[in-house]
Amino acid sequence: MIKDIILASGSPRRRELLAKAGVKFQVFQVKADETLSPEEAADAAHAAETLAERKAGAAVQAILAQPYLGQATVIGADTMVVLDGVIYGKPRSAEAAQATLRALSGKTHQVITGVSVWRLLYGGPDNLQMGRRNFNVVSNVTFKDLTDEEIAAYVRTGESRDKAGAYGIQGEGAKLVASYEGDYDNIVGLPVTALLELFPDLLEQD
Repeated sequence: MIKDIILASGSPRRRELLAKAGVKFQVFQVKADETLSPEEAADAAHAAETLAERKAGAAVQAILAQPYLGQATVIGADTMVVLDGVIYGKPRSAEAAQATLRALSGKTHQVITGVSVWRLLYGGPDNLQMGRRNFNVVSNVTFKDLTDEEIAAYVRTGESRDKAGAYGIQGEGAKLVASYEGDYDNIVGLPVTALLELFPDLLEQD
């Protein structure tokens, strides 16, 4: 039986999705290196899994540095927006957000969320069992043809700031979207259905 489920993410959207699914968890966020080498960035799905693994792994290291004994499942995730092989991350400025949305306008892009799940059983310095599984889910999103005025108005809402691809489909960003295919929760930031299919015991808590 899982004793502790830990989400290695500060994303309020991931917290909401996991809670809505009925999973009882704690948030344990630590800073992980999110830079990618050209080789890592060449495959967006692998890149998303790589960053998810770094986030979960950093949380695992921090947990084991504390006086922790017991069982834990640590979940890390990273979401990327990809168009024609180019990864669009979180914009660093309003201008960058507008440039990203112009690039996505009228086109179909992929939203890829990589997930890394670590299982720990820690009984002390000489008694550690650990396993890890990574996976990713891909959804397609088609944007409407957007005018510069529509893009500027959306960026002014502030919603672009902490979002891969400079938009959030669960908010005002829904107005930018013509259609989507695949898992909606994956587009928001965490493919909960796939996660629970692979790890159904996440719901089997006391």
